[in-house]
Amino acid sequence: MRRWIWLPVTLILIALGAYGFLQLEGEEDSPVYRMADVDRGEIQMVISSTGRVQPVMTVEIGSQVSGQIAEVLVDFNSQVEAGAVIARIDSAPFEARLKVAEADLVYARANVTMQKAALEELQAELYGSRAALAELAEDLERQRALFARKVVPDSIVDRAVALHDQAQARVDGTLARLKKQKAHVQTALAQVESRKGKLLEAELELGHTLIRSPVEGVVINRAAELGQTVAASLQAPVLFILAQDLSDIQLEVSVDEADIGGITEGQKTRFTVDAYPDRVFTGEVVQVRKQPVEVSGVVTYVIIVGTRNHDQSLLPGMTASIEIIIGQKQNVVRVPSAALRFTPAGAKSKSSGSSGPGGGRERMLAMIKALDEGLELSAEQLSAVKSIYAEMGQSIGGLRQGGVAGDEFREAISQLRAQAARRVEELLNPEQKKQYQLMRAEAKNAGYRRATLWVPDAGGQPVAVTVMAGLSDGTHTQIVSGDIAEGDSVIVGRTSGSP
Repeated sequence: MRRWIWLPVTLILIALGAYGFLQLEGEEDSPVYRMADVDRGEIQMVISSTGRVQPVMTVEIGSQVSGQIAEVLVDFNSQVEAGAVIARIDSAPFEARLKVAEADLVYARANVTMQKAALEELQAELYGSRAALAELAEDLERQRALFARKVVPDSIVDRAVALHDQAQARVDGTLARLKKQKAHVQTALAQVESRKGKLLEAELELGHTLIRSPVEGVVINRAAELGQTVAASLQAPVLFILAQDLSDIQLEVSVDEADIGGITEGQKTRFTVDAYPDRVFTGEVVQVRKQPVEVSGVVTYVIIVGTRNHDQSLLPGMTASIEIIIGQKQNVVRVPSAALRFTPAGAKSKSSGSSGPGGGRERMLAMIKALDEGLELSAEQLSAVKSIYAEMGQSIGGLRQGGVAGDEFREAISQLRAQAARRVEELLNPEQKKQYQLMRAEAKNAGYRRATLWVPDAGGQPVAVTVMAGLSDGTHTQIVSGDIAEGDSVIVGRTSGSP
């Protein structure tokens, strides 16, 4: 009897065990997902690098003359005014050369006076020779007249001719010497100018014995010592280095060639230095240098970041760890970047009545809205921008209708966008142009792209949602458009142990 009682109890226990096993097996077959909420917040896209603090302008000061340093008037960190004497070369040799040059000039001027006197003497001699020639010419005419009347013999006429020719020769000789003397006068005058040049050179060299600061600034290096001999014959030695103004400072930052395409003038930066690890300094990209720097096959480019240094805390030569903000958005819808990398197996797509985010017209309207808000366009500018983008849309439609596809289509689209950008830029004032360039750089760095998020349906199964993704800081990614909103939950992965 008792055996019959235990039999149904045993059967019930077996049934319960089988049910529990099947339930556990079913749970093991169903994956468990890790979820994250869609929220709003800030996203910054940055490029990290290192740089060195440098003055905006440094001036290397040397000596233009050779000699012994007789006096040094400044030291490290000395503040100097423009034109102030900071060192002096022994001037005795240069004063002696100046006196020699002055004496040479006096001699040259005296020589001019002597040559001019000789010229005047020859001119007087020429005047007398011409008077004698005129008198002999008249006598010759009288003798010829008398000879014609047979009053005088031939010998008298011949003598008159000879005397006339001799007088003519004297005149010609005097003219030649006069011409030569004029050349001597010109030579003497040229020598005066040469001596003036020598004198000026000696005065300049004497002046160069006083080494002056060409700019107002601070001495950051001093290589001059009292009694030091300076040889400036081949290359002027650097005796002092001045920083013009340390209240304005700049950073020379090396950026890898893979990142340089995302950097443009006007982008904001932040950096720290080892001397102040808890202090964050800010700056702005002021120049992107196109000269490549190649070291061991690695190509980098130098960018210049400008910043203010009011308290003089940043010193030349400091090493800075810098982040260049190439994209920044405030209060945007964002999801964890892991959600965009997650792809479940065998998931179904979520139907949507819209044509999907990133459609041509929607994207164009979004771009126009962003330009209007970011650049504060006037009514005329906004109307012109709408016309430019409308023409671009028509051109893209014509390409599609013409059957253009593949690489050719993408190249044509790229050219149309570049052309539209140039036309938009022509409408802007200088301040708007600067902001527009930053917006274009940010859009380029964001790399707007279609992506897929996965959300659970009522039964816990993942459903795909197509979105347009924008900026990413590695942790979060901006959602530009799509059927997703703040507060929604998205799948970021499976829990450990899930199949």
